[in-house]
Amino acid sequence: MEKTATNDIVLTKKFKKFLHSIIEEHYNMTSQDIDTTGSNNSLNYLWYMYHKGVNAGTYRPFIFMAEMHLLKEMGYMENDDIKNLNEMIKSEDKDNFYLGYLSLESLRSKRIKEHGAFNQGSKVYMDLVPDYASKILNTTLFQKALTNLNYV
Repeated sequence: MEKTATNDIVLTKKFKKFLHSIIEEHYNMTSQDIDTTGSNNSLNYLWYMYHKGVNAGTYRPFIFMAEMHLLKEMGYMENDDIKNLNEMIKSEDKDNFYLGYLSLESLRSKRIKEHGAFNQGSKVYMDLVPDYASKILNTTLFQKALTNLNYV
């Protein structure tokens, strides 16, 4: 990991716990066999690499991007919100990154308070699973996250 102003935030236990909770939930969502396109299998392997594999615990921009799009699909964010939050997170200013992280954490907490974390018994989440590869983390979103956001 290269030295950036955000390293001290990314290395905290609180951040790592937050990151792990996102990764684990998206890993579980893509583990479901109700995807009609077959794309979730590839995405599940990607999430596996960050959940249990060689990249476990590593922050990459697509992780936050996937969470933002899940929040959007559940009505907690709009496209403009995602754009603004991306700008904060890709900022080299430590305070902007921190505020972006806290904003995402707050929205995620609200979602979990209202709907719980992903589980197979939740209709809200299970309705999203078949479209995960097109609405939550598709190739275009993934590439945009990698090209428009700085690695930290």
